[in-house]
Amino acid sequence: MKLGVIVLNWNGKEVTPRCLDSLLASDCPADRIVVVDNASTDGSADLVRGRYPQVVLIENDSNLGFAEGNNVGIRYLLEQGFELVMLLNNDAVVDAQCLCEMKRAAEREPAAAYGATIYEMSGPERLWYAGGTISRYTLDARHHTETAELKGTLRTTELITGCCMLFRAEALKKIGLLDEDFFAYYEDVDWCLRAQGAGERLAYVPAAIVRHDVSHSFQRTGSETGAGRYSWSQSRPLVLYLAYRNRLLLARKHARGNVHRAILLVRRLARAAIHASVLLLSARSAQALAVTEGTLDGFRSRARSLRLSRYVATALARPR
Repeated sequence: MKLGVIVLNWNGKEVTPRCLDSLLASDCPADRIVVVDNASTDGSADLVRGRYPQVVLIENDSNLGFAEGNNVGIRYLLEQGFELVMLLNNDAVVDAQCLCEMKRAAEREPAAAYGATIYEMSGPERLWYAGGTISRYTLDARHHTETAELKGTLRTTELITGCCMLFRAEALKKIGLLDEDFFAYYEDVDWCLRAQGAGERLAYVPAAIVRHDVSHSFQRTGSETGAGRYSWSQSRPLVLYLAYRNRLLLARKHARGNVHRAILLVRRLARAAIHASVLLLSARSAQALAVTEGTLDGFRSRARSLRLSRYVATALARPR
């Protein structure tokens, strides 16, 4: 089965080469590696073009977000006839046997998508993902972080994180691609819910190992340093805006009836009000505004807004 790997890049000059080097050093190299660049301004696209001639580089004219940016690469691989399509965060690296294990699992046991064991890069023994669940009542997604049996067989899971997600091409054609309305965050939860709604299985592959630079992904504000497990209050305004907006999009899209939808929306609104108040009291007015505006936009019938463009532009302007 032909395997293609997509690495989405947005100003990832510090981390994308590390990710690509790990893929190229794999014991079972991908048949094709595609870097989709979301209009980076840090020279990372030029770096990829010059240092990695064996990698296909697709350059978008603007930042399409995680969902649609990856969709660009997915469409390319589907058009090229690839049977397996893998998403890998540019702030992650794969162990030498990871692609071997993922491909072996896909060849042996059918599923719509497969997830790997993911450790935090800053804490080599600290699990970040080992399968997961999605509450049918609250739609909250939770990573399992218990010690994984790395030689265990495939396990059915409810959640696969977009940090490392291997799709079967036939499942993508049946279920659809990532929902671009989410832009970033919760698009993986949405896809998993859609897959299960279509009667498809999701599988976790314990023996496939990935290491994730979680601290880079969350991009915390101010002088906060170190990795570990972060609260949303430590995130930049763009992350907070998307988190609160997208939780509401998820609720509106996957609630089971009007009563369930109303309960979810009220619960989200209450949590947003509390969080925004705490942030204001902590003199984090920009974060409080992001929570408020994200919540307001989550209630809109049209998911996209000018505010999203403003938050993306602001995040780009801030020093990294």
